[in-house]
Amino acid sequence: MNKFLIRVNFFIIGLVLLSCSNTTTQPSFYYWRTKVHFSEKEKEALKELRVNTLYVRFFDVDLSDDTHQPVPFGVVDSLNVLPVDLSIIPVVYITNRTFLKLKEAAVVTLAEQVVHKVNGLRKNYSELQIDCDWSEKTKQQYFNFLKKVKELCPAHTKLTATIRLHQVKYPLKTGIPPVDGGMLMFYNMGNLRKYDGSNSIFDAEIARKYTSYIKGYILHLDVALPIFRWYVHYRNGNIQGLITKKQLPDVSDTNYFKVNENKISYTVVHPQLLNGIYYKKDDLLKFEALNDEELADAAKLLQENLVPESRRIVLYDLDELNINYYEKETLKKVLATFN
Repeated sequence: MNKFLIRVNFFIIGLVLLSCSNTTTQPSFYYWRTKVHFSEKEKEALKELRVNTLYVRFFDVDLSDDTHQPVPFGVVDSLNVLPVDLSIIPVVYITNRTFLKLKEAAVVTLAEQVVHKVNGLRKNYSELQIDCDWSEKTKQQYFNFLKKVKELCPAHTKLTATIRLHQVKYPLKTGIPPVDGGMLMFYNMGNLRKYDGSNSIFDAEIARKYTSYIKGYILHLDVALPIFRWYVHYRNGNIQGLITKKQLPDVSDTNYFKVNENKISYTVVHPQLLNGIYYKKDDLLKFEALNDEELADAAKLLQENLVPESRRIVLYDLDELNINYYEKETLKKVLATFN
């Protein structure tokens, strides 16, 4: 082998080693509560998983029923109790319908209002994330909004946007948002309205129809995995809503709930009002979550289809109810999958 080829080979090997050494993952959580507080269990999870970044939902934006104009809802409270050793990334969730009929001037105004409100809640942040499941009908207004937000953000602030799997698979149709990076939401991929045995939070068969497109997406992607659970509430075959967190019913109470043959759904035996939700006789509740093995499998499937590069791995979301559902070692294993 001549000296030139030897040098080339060493150069290639050096690049490979360099790229491998720079490929690191940063474990993170989404924080999706209106009032900020941390239980001892949540603090322990942050420490044991070596989390130094939280994506905190600051507020939602939706159309007012009265004025039909965009307004903030559910503004976060008590930000002053956030741990000082954590990097906080503000997240603003905006409904797709907000952009449906916005004129150009209104898009600019909305961007100004959003950035102003975020700045009023927190002065210093290195990244701002916008969460919106935009559509073909709203992409132009939404992308214009993002461009204006980027202009208004403090200097050197990174702007990111959440990305769904269908937006990864069909970039020509949905467009690529004008941001510095994306957060791939690796969940909520099934049909909630369809009452069957599939899991709308995560379905490996559905996921595989999209994963091969991830490496070709031109934005850098951080990724989010689901650790939440819920019941889907049906009445007469129609979805009534999602029952989450503090509203989760005690389905072990056989006076009110009867387990069905599939063991993932329950029938309401007696009507009742529980935690603000009315249950009518014969309503159906379908339980959805990923068990420890399914969560690990989802992480492995995702890791196999990612470009090897440094990224954040974010668990949705930090809540004692979610943490208690999994073995401690499972969450460590899931995060270690990407190293």
